[in-house]
Amino acid sequence: MLLLVLALACVARAAIIEHHWDIEYVDYNMENMFTRKAIGINGKWPIPGVVADKGDTLIIHATNKLKEPTSLHSHGIFQNGTNFYDGAAMVTECGIPMNGTFTYTIELNQAGTYWIHSHFKSQTADGLRTSLVIRDPDEVYEYDDEIILPLEDWFREPAKTLIKQFNNPDPRIRFKPIVPYAIVGGTCANSKRLHLAPGKTYRIRLLNIGASFDFHFSMEAHTLRLIEVDGVMVKERVTHGVTVGTGQRASILVTALNTTDNNYVFHADMYTDLLQMPRYNPLNFTGTIEYSPKARIKRVRSAMWMNINDLDLEPLDAEPMLEADQVVTLDAYSGVFSDQSFRHSFNNVTYAVPQIPTLLTALTMGDYANRTEVYGKQTDTHILKHLNVVEIVVNNHDYYSHPFHLHGHVFQVIEMGDLRSKERRVKTALNTPVKRDTVVIGGGHYAILRFRADNPGVWLFHCHIDFHIMLGLQMTFVEAPDKIQSRLEHKLPDMYRENCVAQGIRTTGNALGGGNAIDLGDQDQINPSPYPDQFESADPPSGWTLISYILQG
Repeated sequence: MLLLVLALACVARAAIIEHHWDIEYVDYNMENMFTRKAIGINGKWPIPGVVADKGDTLIIHATNKLKEPTSLHSHGIFQNGTNFYDGAAMVTECGIPMNGTFTYTIELNQAGTYWIHSHFKSQTADGLRTSLVIRDPDEVYEYDDEIILPLEDWFREPAKTLIKQFNNPDPRIRFKPIVPYAIVGGTCANSKRLHLAPGKTYRIRLLNIGASFDFHFSMEAHTLRLIEVDGVMVKERVTHGVTVGTGQRASILVTALNTTDNNYVFHADMYTDLLQMPRYNPLNFTGTIEYSPKARIKRVRSAMWMNINDLDLEPLDAEPMLEADQVVTLDAYSGVFSDQSFRHSFNNVTYAVPQIPTLLTALTMGDYANRTEVYGKQTDTHILKHLNVVEIVVNNHDYYSHPFHLHGHVFQVIEMGDLRSKERRVKTALNTPVKRDTVVIGGGHYAILRFRADNPGVWLFHCHIDFHIMLGLQMTFVEAPDKIQSRLEHKLPDMYRENCVAQGIRTTGNALGGGNAIDLGDQDQINPSPYPDQFESADPPSGWTLISYILQG
């Protein structure tokens, strides 16, 4: 009887959160400085966030009113058993055609801080992004209220213009400084006010939903207590500042001061080592911590750039360090390729989209789905065995950082270090490494990550700088192909294949949409496959020439 009562209570507590989204262009005026097109929802930008409780079902009816296809990816949501709702265009779906509709039905079995964004071309950089907060009815930490604070970089130029710049083989053009603006909590950073009441404790959810820049958040005269990273609750750590790379999220607890005599300043400073911008790095953006509209601002200098290393964090669930069954090594390089364009690559492979979604290849190729050839060489596919512990060794040979994100999982951060000095820092405390879905790996550094392949599906691993995705820095994991076929085929909604047909995309076959399972013919004629002429990475692979990336004058 008690079990029945508890079950009924859980059912009663769950809700259906339903949204109807028209994805469309919106004119956005940036504080009267400039106006440009953004991709908004129902005529609004920035896009209002989504809030739900763990156990709810999120239903988004997405109608595409753009002049190109689109898609929606719920960043950090595992989509266990619903890989076809992961939203990665031409990976897990065909995308939503112009004037078409697709309904994403997502069981929210996780709690934490997430976000929703496009996974088609560079639409995220053009604004198709918003927060997704899933509250836990059984919250571990106590607080009085919460503040949801998306952090966004915003450019004068549309993404397609910036892609042309970053794709240019001439470093004088490619490294020309671009100076973004900061949007914090849906408004220009310098206009943002955080309203605090004396003595109350707030959970501030920080989400870097921008395109390329890191944000460093701090609050003068206030102490921050970090309790969550990327949807994973961690043991509380005291700090004066938190850095969130592109795609990362963090929750902090802040207890307000016991007086309304003064207001204070918060920082949402932007930083990048991606561009040569000595005059603009970091870009300092500040807003107001408001206790009273009549109070004056009191400045308090502190160690605002203090950070917590991922290796110092421990998850509350205390999962032991996993032992690897399978190792995948990824060497990240960038350089000018043989087609005279600047591109990024893993293991000298720059990603190109297949002719049909990789998930449909896995579903329709029978036993051949266990062969990497059927997915096309430029999807850089690795097959994972069901329930294997997979170790990813990521070597970042570029001189700048990359925030690497894994779909469908969180990974343990086992080790990080310098590629050239061989300095190593290994997580050993309580043998319980932190878990997250996005990790920032500095230029010339490496990281060792591990996760259990317990979620059959097709999952991307990629840099979350929007422009680097477009320039090829992503690869594919096909996890348990036999389980994909047995568990997912009967679940595909009708509109899934209808959206493929509407765009002339085949729904069966190998990466080229052909029935000949292994022989993909000359892929280079269909997906151009440039190979590096010259690398600009800090230590190019043997046989390649390093060319200077430092501009003079």
